[in-house]
Amino acid sequence: MLKVVLFGPYPVDPQYTSGGVEKVMFNTVEGLRELDEIDLHVVSLSRVDSDCTRQYDGFQVHHVKRQQRFNLPTFRMLDIINARRAIRRLDPDLIHCQESGHEAYISAPLSYPKVVTVHAVFRNEGVHYPGLRAKLRYWQFGFMARRAISGVDRYVPSSAYVSREMTEVSHKLHEVVENPIEQSYFDVPDTPVEGRLLFAGTIYHRKGIEVLIDAAASLKERGTGFSVHIAGGIGDKAYHAGLLAQVERLGLGDDVIFRGFLTEEELAREFSEADLVVLPSYAETSPMTVQQAMAAGKPVVATRVGGVPQLIEEGASGRLVDAGDTAGLTDALASLLSDPEGRRAMGAHAKHEAESRFSVGSVADKNIEVYRQLLKGGFAS
Repeated sequence: MLKVVLFGPYPVDPQYTSGGVEKVMFNTVEGLRELDEIDLHVVSLSRVDSDCTRQYDGFQVHHVKRQQRFNLPTFRMLDIINARRAIRRLDPDLIHCQESGHEAYISAPLSYPKVVTVHAVFRNEGVHYPGLRAKLRYWQFGFMARRAISGVDRYVPSSAYVSREMTEVSHKLHEVVENPIEQSYFDVPDTPVEGRLLFAGTIYHRKGIEVLIDAAASLKERGTGFSVHIAGGIGDKAYHAGLLAQVERLGLGDDVIFRGFLTEEELAREFSEADLVVLPSYAETSPMTVQQAMAAGKPVVATRVGGVPQLIEEGASGRLVDAGDTAGLTDALASLLSDPEGRRAMGAHAKHEAESRFSVGSVADKNIEVYRQLLKGGFAS
């Protein structure tokens, strides 16, 4: 039996996942736990009072207490020491990291074969975060990613966009393995509320929510019927406050509803009731929101950035617009809101695509193939 440590953020409470990478971790576990050939252990730096191990059906989760005092990764030396100690104690056959920065940096010196799934291109995403601390944080992630390269055996990009951008590790790149989406999203009932637009994601500037609110004001001026639900935790308090003020200034208090941080059950209900899913981001790698929407059979209007064009087929499963283009976003939303048959056809096409690409089982099989090739020495160094 192959003993695998999956290293990355894992929810302390499975009903609440924070951020795309944590959701990918959860879904990756859901696929791998079903395989008899895997002895699966999750190691996660978590917000817990003390280190703890939890036994689930088919796997164990080892929560390592994460330092809270400093928010910059290179200042968390105890995190690095304790995470390495936890992995060494498990003595795995292979480590699979779910990020190329912090987790890869921690794992790189350890004497085990290492696979890293890449979910972000730090130099591209960091520029969209305001403030010196945020920019320094992303610079540090990039620094850690560069330092980890010599110790990583194989990088697995989550989108073709990542493959194109990671020229510095092209000799270690595997083919794309897209993010897994849990079965519950494929099973979401299709009960749309007419005109309901859904944004799902953490609230910070990179997501371009202010552009969606401006587009909502334009839709209202046109007399288009709609409502907007914004579901997600607050990643930037100042940005969130600015969005609330923007909604009030534009007279959209009855049209734009902030739903806050939701349980998985509540979030699935939001997807069920959405007519359209909207992602107006300035930068994305392989956004879970788009994949969840596709699995739920919902058309998506999103920006033409990063890995998004590899997910949405223009005119078939959704619409693509330029980042920051309020007029273009307004036109795309108005067009689809006035075309119920078109929405249904796009949603059906999106669901068909998702079923063939994003199921936890198919992604688990692809990950297992990566492990086998690495352990058999099938990768060039």
